[in-house]
Amino acid sequence: GLILVTIFLFGYKSKVEPFEIYNIKAVVNGKVVMVNKDLEATNIKNKLIVKIDDTDNKIDLENLQKQLELLKEQINNQKLIVKRKEDIYKRYEKLKTRSQTEKDSKFFDYISSLNQLINLKSQYSNTLANIKKIKDIISKKSIRANGYLFKIYVKKDDYVNLGSLIANVYDISKQKLTIYIPINQIKNIKNKKIYINTKESNFKIYKIWNVT
Repeated sequence: GLILVTIFLFGYKSKVEPFEIYNIKAVVNGKVVMVNKDLEATNIKNKLIVKIDDTDNKIDLENLQKQLELLKEQINNQKLIVKRKEDIYKRYEKLKTRSQTEKDSKFFDYISSLNQLINLKSQYSNTLANIKKIKDIISKKSIRANGYLFKIYVKKDDYVNLGSLIANVYDISKQKLTIYIPINQIKNIKNKKIYINTKESNFKIYKIWNVT
């Protein structure tokens, strides 16, 4: 609604607005499976307002977690193999009764097992990275909001793309007045107090725009 704002005897009409208005946009693609319209026009804290289908992502996550456990077991087994082959190679290396060809064969056998271990560790790191990536996608498909939820723009069964507008949220922890004042009075208002309906308010002038 409109209120009367008075600055040093001059009266102006203005309205109280949220200090900031946030547009929540989709950062992943997918089908909307839940919309909590009941939260519109309420002040919320970290509430789930929209959920995008994450069924396939959760299946992929479960498979990757199983793969990670398998790789962990394979790495432990391969470490034992590498240690064993290293010990054999070192024993051969000290034996004068063994030819250089035999020693080289044991060395290459040891190096081959070591390379397999390195490859398994690389697969393990890549799987961990993929798990982190999928968890991030899943978290982004549960859209939460903080503040005054003004409006949700999507409906259940909608398909949203990257950048689709999901909702408007207002920051009402502070309020803002936009007041239009004649240009010839701008220099006089910077340090003035603001009165609302003839009563001194706690509003402060924090920015002045010169517009036509």
